[in-house]
Amino acid sequence: MPTYYEYKKEGIVHCFAVGNYSFEETYSNYSNALNDPRSSEGVSLIMDVRESDETRTSEEMNKIADLLAASSSFKGRCVVLVDPQSQVRYGLGRMLAILAEMRNLEFNVLFDENEAYDWLTT
Repeated sequence: MPTYYEYKKEGIVHCFAVGNYSFEETYSNYSNALNDPRSSEGVSLIMDVRESDETRTSEEMNKIADLLAASSSFKGRCVVLVDPQSQVRYGLGRMLAILAEMRNLEFNVLFDENEAYDWLTT
């Protein structure tokens, strides 16, 4: 499955994007994670694109930022987790972070999963 999510730590949903997938699959994955009953108390997100082969347009990034800003279960903190060798995905992550920050959300782009969990819990 190219997009899926898991609850690895209380209050954090880890969304994965692997290989090739459509924007609709990505958007649905984030939406499903936010609407999952386990998210009802509020969650932070990790958007893990370390194994992704896809890129996104600025319009698609705006739609993701809008989804998060409109969600009642999103606590406003997210890490985009990227492969340090992928300058393209790092740049896209920074774009999403800027778009999200314009909506008063806190975003970070990181390379290490443990660092992502630490940032989200401090």
